[in-house]
Amino acid sequence: MKITESRLKEIIKEELSNPQIVELLQKLLSSIDSLDISIDYLSSAVTGQSPMAIGQMQKSIGRYYKPPSANHSIKETEENDE
Repeated sequence: MKITESRLKEIIKEELSNPQIVELLQKLLSSIDSLDISIDYLSSAVTGQSPMAIGQMQKSIGRYYKPPSANHSIKETEENDE
């Protein structure tokens, strides 16, 4: 079944008039924002750059922003199963 663009817009408008769906979408967006902040903190731990700086650069440059490489190397430890 093929849906035209105008019909798709109509369906979306109808669904967005449902307050339960709007509330659900707001909760989803809030969760996504929290996840993004968590990833910024994780990137900060690896690169040594401020999480706020990482977040700001992503907002200004977009998803193509790459934090600078860490000045230190992360060493893996081996555990002996004895």
